[in-house]
Amino acid sequence: MQRKTQTNEKIKKAFIELMKTKGFEHLSVRDITSLANINRSTFYAHYEDKYDLEKYFEDTILSELSEKLQDNLDTTMQYQDVTQGVEPYTVLTTIMEYVASEFELVKVLMNSNGTTFETRVKKILRQVIDQGLYLKKGNDKMERQIPNDYAYEIIVSGLMDTIKYWLSKEKPENVNTIVDIIMKTRYLSPYDLLGVDDRKV
Repeated sequence: MQRKTQTNEKIKKAFIELMKTKGFEHLSVRDITSLANINRSTFYAHYEDKYDLEKYFEDTILSELSEKLQDNLDTTMQYQDVTQGVEPYTVLTTIMEYVASEFELVKVLMNSNGTTFETRVKKILRQVIDQGLYLKKGNDKMERQIPNDYAYEIIVSGLMDTIKYWLSKEKPENVNTIVDIIMKTRYLSPYDLLGVDDRKV
């Protein structure tokens, strides 16, 4: 069991490095086994090909993240006055702590051409929002001034874009800082974020 874990860790490290230097389309199983210093037969004992390997990493990330979130979905989204400081949602901290723990792997999966990984992550985020709305309001309806699907897309895509930008930084902020940034964006309007006070216009 320990030997299998060590082998998988070698493959994982090789996969991440090759994704950064060659990209998914140009890396090969031979590249992975060479960099991981394992036999090709050892690789094929675990995975069918590089596509199966990528799917394994995606499935593992999403499964572990979902499992961690299960223990935190009973916390609800309460409105907070940003001028008084905001307390982070437990689910958001859980998400960002997990992303930080698998930072490099999540980063390369997000950048992989043609992957469905981002779409699958967004699905989990929508489920988190759904749960929060049910706990807070007893339903999953958002503001009636715009269609529900647009409201979801604005919130989920905004969160995803922030995570992707965080992943792309050469010196990313620590978890507490990025969570604080995200929390404040939930309560600040675009005018607030840009420092524009329309009362002075």
